[in-house]
Amino acid sequence: MDKSRRFVMSGFNLVVPSKIIFGEGKIHTLNKYILEYGDNILFLCGKTSLKASGMYDKIIENFESDNISYEIHSIKEEPSVEIIDNLASEYRNKRVDAIVSIGGGSVIDTGKALSSMLKEDGSIKDFLEGVGTRTPSGKKVPFIAVPTTSGTGSEATKNAVIKGMDGEVRFKKSIRHDNLMPDVALVDPVLTLNCPKNVTMQSGIDAFCQLLEAYICTNSNTFTDMLAEKGLKRMCESLLSAYNNGEDLDARNDVAYASLLSGICMANAELTTIHGFAGVIGGFYDNIPHGAICASLLHGATVVNIQKIKDFEPNNPAAYKYAKIGAFLMDANYSPDRHEVFFRAVVDTLKSWNEEMNIPRLSDFSIEEDDFWKILEEAKQRYNPVKLSNSEMEKILEYSY
Repeated sequence: MDKSRRFVMSGFNLVVPSKIIFGEGKIHTLNKYILEYGDNILFLCGKTSLKASGMYDKIIENFESDNISYEIHSIKEEPSVEIIDNLASEYRNKRVDAIVSIGGGSVIDTGKALSSMLKEDGSIKDFLEGVGTRTPSGKKVPFIAVPTTSGTGSEATKNAVIKGMDGEVRFKKSIRHDNLMPDVALVDPVLTLNCPKNVTMQSGIDAFCQLLEAYICTNSNTFTDMLAEKGLKRMCESLLSAYNNGEDLDARNDVAYASLLSGICMANAELTTIHGFAGVIGGFYDNIPHGAICASLLHGATVVNIQKIKDFEPNNPAAYKYAKIGAFLMDANYSPDRHEVFFRAVVDTLKSWNEEMNIPRLSDFSIEEDDFWKILEEAKQRYNPVKLSNSEMEKILEYSY
């Protein structure tokens, strides 16, 4: 018997969107879900993605044919304290039956945060973890999330990441509450067909990291493990295909489905060192895409974790899980006596992805090696499957630089 594998059913609490709608063409059912809340909406969309998909005009036409009143805001950057506070001030005393976000993670996080802040007073900064002192009440305006990228999984998470300044220090912190989970997550893979290669890579690797980290973390559970395995298998089979041929709808379906699962897993398990570093780096350095940071860290973090497990904790449950991912990548059946082969498949494949998907290095973002100390001071590894020393954490940065 493979002692590294968990056989005991673990307990879990599950928080998911009230409604999940998935499939090609489902965007055309959007009005049905809007009208469950009313006919007066705030419509948030991205700067290019929706129009590039060819769906923008049709969505507006559908709103008008069903007498849905709308105000449009184009979201051009990651949500900040200033952006959320300004929108909240503008709409707090207006009638808004629902907020509809159609776009990438930044658009969805903006809508999610705003849905909460329309029911709160004060600044969103007051409610951010590690910055503010207030807890969201859980009251919100109904929120519908429609992703046009496959990556953040924000359509299925209960937090929104907000950037800002605390004195002279930049930060990215979350507003979080179970009730911030979108009321409706509508995922139509057709909306992702026009994603450029760099966005497909960044968002896809972000979702892969979320699946991987939720799977190996110490707070995983039976349910999230099941979903993570399904998502990782789809990613292993289809991410490169989606990157190399953006019009491959089968691949886009797989990656969109995996991204949705990554959000559910992240919301109901935890993340590890990759996001522990990425949140800090994204806070310190402005305008570096979150997915690109995750992508640059993925290989190095995996190498360090697997080596530590092999050397000191071969029966750690994460050993089985890393091996299972290797089996997915090799399209092979899992076998407990082939762990070393599967570990090598994971490490080698992630290294090859760096070249095949033109994944950047940390050095490409003008991050200096002299800055490693301040990144290491703030980086989190609370739920990592093995405890890493400071030198091992630094090695992740060195591998990724």
